Amino acid sequence: MSNDFYLKLGKKIYTLRRQLGLSREKFSELASMNDYYLGEIERGEKKASLDTLFKISKLLNIKIHELLNIE
Repeated sequence: MSNDFYLKLGKKIYTLRRQLGLSREKFSELASMNDYYLGEIERGEKKASLDTLFKISKLLNIKIHELLNIE
Protein backbone atom coordinates (compact mmCIF):
# COMPACT_ATOMS: atom_id res chain seq x y z
CA MET A 1 0.00 0.00 0.00
CA SER A 2 1.16 3.50 -0.70
CA ASN A 3 2.25 6.06 1.83
CA ASP A 4 -0.75 8.10 0.74
CA PHE A 5 -3.04 5.37 2.09
CA TYR A 6 -1.38 5.51 5.53
CA LEU A 7 -1.53 9.31 5.61
CA LYS A 8 -5.27 9.21 4.83
CA LEU A 9 -5.87 6.40 7.33
CA GLY A 10 -4.04 8.31 10.04
CA LYS A 11 -6.01 11.47 9.30
CA LYS A 12 -9.25 9.47 9.45
CA ILE A 13 -8.31 7.98 12.83
CA TYR A 14 -7.37 11.42 14.12
CA THR A 15 -10.63 12.99 12.91
CA LEU A 16 -12.84 10.24 14.32
CA ARG A 17 -11.00 10.27 17.65
CA ARG A 18 -11.45 14.04 17.93
CA GLN A 19 -15.16 13.71 17.07
CA LEU A 20 -15.48 11.43 20.10
CA GLY A 21 -13.85 14.13 22.21
CA LEU A 22 -10.93 11.93 23.23
CA SER A 23 -7.41 13.19 23.65
CA ARG A 24 -4.61 11.17 22.14
CA GLU A 25 -3.45 10.27 25.63
CA LYS A 26 -6.87 9.03 26.76
CA PHE A 27 -7.53 7.14 23.52
CA SER A 28 -4.15 5.41 23.63
CA GLU A 29 -4.74 4.48 27.27
CA LEU A 30 -8.08 2.89 26.36
CA ALA A 31 -6.41 1.05 23.45
CA SER A 32 -3.52 -0.12 25.66
CA MET A 33 -0.93 1.50 23.43
CA ASN A 34 1.69 4.19 23.74
CA ASP A 35 0.34 7.66 22.93
CA TYR A 36 3.47 8.51 20.94
CA TYR A 37 2.88 5.42 18.77
CA LEU A 38 -0.74 6.48 18.22
CA GLY A 39 0.52 9.90 17.13
CA GLU A 40 2.85 8.24 14.63
CA ILE A 41 -0.07 6.22 13.24
CA GLU A 42 -2.23 9.33 12.98
CA ARG A 43 0.53 11.17 11.11
CA GLY A 44 1.00 8.21 8.75
CA GLU A 45 4.56 7.65 9.96
CA LYS A 46 3.97 4.12 11.28
CA LYS A 47 1.98 1.20 9.87
CA ALA A 48 -0.29 -0.30 12.51
CA SER A 49 -0.74 -4.04 12.85
CA LEU A 50 -4.10 -5.60 12.15
CA ASP A 51 -4.58 -6.18 15.89
CA THR A 52 -3.95 -2.50 16.56
CA LEU A 53 -6.38 -1.47 13.83
CA PHE A 54 -9.05 -3.73 15.35
CA LYS A 55 -8.53 -2.05 18.74
CA ILE A 56 -8.74 1.38 17.16
CA SER A 57 -11.88 0.58 15.17
CA LYS A 58 -13.58 -0.86 18.24
CA LEU A 59 -12.85 2.28 20.25
CA LEU A 60 -14.07 4.43 17.36
CA ASN A 61 -17.31 2.40 17.28
CA ILE A 62 -16.89 1.43 13.63
CA LYS A 63 -16.19 -1.83 11.84
CA ILE A 64 -12.65 -2.38 10.61
CA HIS A 65 -13.70 -2.35 6.96
CA GLU A 66 -15.21 1.11 7.53
CA LEU A 67 -11.94 2.29 9.03
CA LEU A 68 -9.94 0.92 6.11
CA ASN A 69 -12.30 2.34 3.47
CA ILE A 70 -10.23 5.31 2.36
CA GLU A 71 -11.68 7.34 -0.49
